[in-house]
Amino acid sequence: MGGNTFGLTDRDYAVLLLGDADLEAQLRAIRGQLHQHAQADAALQDDIKDLAERASKASGEYGMHLENSWVDEMHGSVFQDAAHSASAIGMLAPLLESLFVGIFGGIRDIEAPVRPVTPTGPRAGAISDKKFWDPHYVFSATGRKDKDVLRGIVQLVEATGLASQMPADYVQMLGAIFGYRNKMLHHGFEWPAAERAKFEATIVREGWPPNWFDRSTTNGETWIIYMSDVLIRHTLTKIDEMLDGIGAFIQARYP
Repeated sequence: MGGNTFGLTDRDYAVLLLGDADLEAQLRAIRGQLHQHAQADAALQDDIKDLAERASKASGEYGMHLENSWVDEMHGSVFQDAAHSASAIGMLAPLLESLFVGIFGGIRDIEAPVRPVTPTGPRAGAISDKKFWDPHYVFSATGRKDKDVLRGIVQLVEATGLASQMPADYVQMLGAIFGYRNKMLHHGFEWPAAERAKFEATIVREGWPPNWFDRSTTNGETWIIYMSDVLIRHTLTKIDEMLDGIGAFIQARYP
């Protein structure tokens, strides 16, 4: 991680671009909430284990009551996991989107001639400076403008030369995060069967690691899809790496 005579790290430079947005406080809050989720999940699993043990030793109506309670708790755990998954994606996806909006907005606001970015590719057409720096938009070679935050981020990363500072799999990670966010936002916990099948096909097509998502099944078929702890930890790690890379880019480009 780089630094300078003022003691600022690469990460500090990236965070400074965000202006008034307190990214560090947001990340602490997200990590704190995720820790609470993990504690709640552990407590529920302990309760389920305790009910199973008690049911195995009981008999008669009381034994049936304990067994029914165990079934109810198992069923409830499926939806607690879904709620925690929805909460995680509901925090991480907007953070990532606002991170890139803020970073590119910060670069845009650096006064010329200190901002020597030469537009390249489709974004170099006759578009406004504001639209050039807005990652919500992606441009075609013919000048067509569409709203697609994933493709817009990737296009702008490449247009500015920032790609060399990004983690190798950042596009995959963003694709998985935004893709899952869209499903949860529109379909809740229990997606229609066709949407589950589409998402499973997308995982294969995009080459996302299979352990990025967990599943509950019913009758051997996917029922509920969760964002796994592996993907959550991976995303948080990549956010750290991206901030370091963006800061290094800023220090090299804008001394």
